Amino acid sequence: MREVIIWPLRVWLLVFSLGLAIVISIGVVLSDVLLLISLAITFLAILFFGYKSRLVIEVSRDQLVAGRARIDRIYLGEIEVLDQKAMKFEMGAGIDPRAFLAIRFWVKAGVKVMLNDSRDPTPYWLISSRNPEAIKRALKKD
Repeated sequence: MREVIIWPLRVWLLVFSLGLAIVISIGVVLSDVLLLISLAITFLAILFFGYKSRLVIEVSRDQLVAGRARIDRIYLGEIEVLDQKAMKFEMGAGIDPRAFLAIRFWVKAGVKVMLNDSRDPTPYWLISSRNPEAIKRALKKD
């Protein structure tokens, strides 16, 4: 099971419009060529950061991967599917500062994966997902 979470359209539009506004405000003192170069650099930077900020969640036969973090499945405990209300609570008042967070604010649901590793001070992973049931099913398969 693999899920990739990228910026939604509203975030892309916001970032591109802010980048355009910055380029235009600075570009009034630049020549036309420098304005086009700075516009190209700004848009390439936005595309780069959009790509780098995506969240990849992958459940393989022996590991759970969320972003750059990975953990062997033998250390996973209870898996709780969180709806919008539960996810909002877990990201706010119910959060444990020691928890690993792989969350994106525009995704309203997720999973809470408890850990069973006495050497790891992290109590659980909180992962945003558009399809948390699929993650739970994939993790429950043996």
